[in-house]
Amino acid sequence: MKLWITAACCLLGAAVVWAAPVGNAAPSKRQGTKVVCIGAKSAHRIYRHKPRRCTFHRHGEPMAEAFFVRTTHDRWHLWHRGHARGKGRDVTPMGDSRPRVRIRLSHPVRRCGHRVFSKAHFFFPKVHRGSSMRLDVCA
Repeated sequence: MKLWITAACCLLGAAVVWAAPVGNAAPSKRQGTKVVCIGAKSAHRIYRHKPRRCTFHRHGEPMAEAFFVRTTHDRWHLWHRGHARGKGRDVTPMGDSRPRVRIRLSHPVRRCGHRVFSKAHFFFPKVHRGSSMRLDVCA
């Protein structure tokens, strides 16, 4: 009788071990490089992977419109571990115009338990001008 109970417990334990998911079995999105965006409805920073819209914030500056670059309709052509490249539309703070913008993200760093891009370059083809800025790296 004791042998039968011991065997049943061992089989039950083996079934639980096999049913448990393995941590490294499948790669997850969490392991890729992300970018820190400002939330649309709140001023909180959030980690995003290939965002469709993002409000980029200059590192070390106050939360003011002068230090934001708001983009929408973002399409990412490349999203690699070390750099990302995409296109989108710039959201102007006062006006209805949405000029095109090319976005380059680079210089990934590991901060606050996440791998994030720390530099962004924005190029505006309509005026043939561009600018770079350091990004926030912790949410």
